[in-house]
Parts: sequence; C-alpha cells; structure tokens
Amino acid sequence: MGATALILFGGPVAVGAVAGYLSGGRLSRLPGVRLRRLWLLWLAAAVQVAQLATTSLPGAAGHHLRAPLLALAFALALLWLGVNARGRNRPLKAGVGLALTGAVLNAVPIAVNGRMPYSPSAAAVAGLRAGSQTAKNVPAGHGTRLLALGDTIPVPPLHAVISIGDVLLAIAAALLVATAMHHPAHTAQERTQPCSTPFPGSA
Repeated sequence: MGATALILFGGPVAVGAVAGYLSGGRLSRLPGVRLRRLWLLWLAAAVQVAQLATTSLPGAAGHHLRAPLLALAFALALLWLGVNARGRNRPLKAGVGLALTGAVLNAVPIAVNGRMPYSPSAAAVAGLRAGSQTAKNVPAGHGTRLLALGDTIPVPPLHAVISIGDVLLAIAAALLVATAMHHPAHTAQERTQPCSTPFPGSA
C-alpha cells in the first residue's frame, strides 16, 4: 500500500482514535466490540481482488466480469455493515449508516459507468496525470453519467482525487473508532464466561 492510500485509509482511523481519547475513551475497549459474520468482509475483499485481476484477462472477458464482481463485493460489504448495525448504540449505528451511505454513493457511479469516473480538471489540480485509466478509475468524458458522485474532490497534498462517498466513509471510520473506544469494558468474570448474545449488552 502506497503512502497516499495509507494516509487516506489510516488517517480517519487515527483521527477517530485521538477523538476517542480526548473524550475519555480507551483503545483497550475496542476488543469488546464483537463483530458478526466477519467472513462476509473477507469474502468481499477476495471478490474485490478478483475484480482487479480482470484487467489481465484477454478480450472482452474482463470487461464483462468487472462490473458484476464489483457489485458483488459492494453487496457483501453492505450486508456485513447491516448485520453489524443490529444491537448497537445510536452513535455506532450513525457511523454504520454513514458508511452505508458512502458505499452506496460510490457504488452508483461505478455501476452506471463500469468504473469510478474522475474529473480530469480535479486530477490536474491534485498533480495527477489526467487521462490515465486503472482497473477502478476512468477519466470522465461526454458519455460519463453522475460525475458529481465520482472522484471530483482534489487533495493536492496527497496527489489524490476523492469522492463525496469517500468523505462520508472517512467520517464514518473516525466516528466508529471514537465511539467503539467508549464501549463498556468487560470485567474479569465476564471475560471468562461464554456470552449468550453476539454483542455484549445488546438487546
């Protein structure tokens, strides 16, 4: 993972950790937030890797497989978020809701364009070479639809262009980490006893 990707993904987590500490939370409480159906997330990641690998397929095979695989990866990730929203407190549910909204806002332009479109002018402001294509991104053109939901926000310090959905996902990540740091800590007796519900304290 490059430095830019590391900052874009790790930055919100770090911000959430700082906010959690400043508001009285502790990282030691994170393990108390149990996750349901984690295999869905791993499966989504595996499908995403397969989707990226379609660029090496000959002919039109990769083009026809790219969109369905990406849709499946998004669906699995959204299902995982939805499953883990049940039984949570309101701040955690708000974080999951933001994450779901951000994921959907990213999925829609990808679904209608085949790949995430980006603004060439925004790429130029960010110091990127406009016109380049990747397995996930394509420059916007006359036939591009819903560009407003694509990568249109330049981040010059990181030489990156992000979307509205990315912003919501970043806010969601920070909120989820900060909120999870306030999860009730287990007592020693609770840690040695089996839990009858997937989430401690859930209804």
